[in-house]
Amino acid sequence: MLFISIYINAQNEITGFLGIRLEDKPYVAIEKLKKRYSSVEWKYPCIHVDNVTFIDTKFNNLIITFKNERLVEAKFTFFDNESVTDNPFKDRATLLNEAKSKQNQIINKFTQMFNSLGNTLCSKYGNPIVSSEGNAIWRDLNSNSITLNVNLNNSQDSMGIHFGGQLTVTYKTSNTNKDEF
Repeated sequence: MLFISIYINAQNEITGFLGIRLEDKPYVAIEKLKKRYSSVEWKYPCIHVDNVTFIDTKFNNLIITFKNERLVEAKFTFFDNESVTDNPFKDRATLLNEAKSKQNQIINKFTQMFNSLGNTLCSKYGNPIVSSEGNAIWRDLNSNSITLNVNLNNSQDSMGIHFGGQLTVTYKTSNTNKDEF
C-alpha cells in the first residue's frame, strides 16, 4: 500500500532545493540562503555554505555552481572519519577489535544516512535508477537529476588505522552540459 501511495504522489519534475529554484540567478539564491545561514560566501562562479541542514541531515558544506548566471550543479557533502591509534603497549587483538568497531560505526552511519535520504527522495520523486557504481539517480523529463552517492575508505599508516566516508547529494540541471558561446 505504501509503495502505491509513494508512486502516485511522486513528482515528475525536479524544481529546486532549500527554497532555491533551479532557474534562480546567483544573487537570488544568495539572498534566499542568507535568510537561513550566516556562512554564505560567493566565490565566482560558486556559492559556498558551511553546515547546511537538508532533508533533516547536517552536511558539512554545500557548493552551488553557476555558468552564465545559470545554476548547473549543487553538491551537498557530508564527510566523517574515525581512527584507531597504534600503540606499542596495546596487544594486536585489542587494536584489531577497536578498528573493527570504528569501521562498523562509519559503515552504519553512512548506511543510515544513505537510506534515510534515499527514502525521502523516493517518496518525492519515485524510485531511482541505480548505477553500476551504486549511486541512486533520479532524473526528470527536463534532464535535471539528483544523485545520491556514498564512498567509504580505509587506510593504515604508522599512526594507526583510519576509516572514512563521504556522502554527497548532487543536483545537476539541464544547463550542466550546455556550452553557450
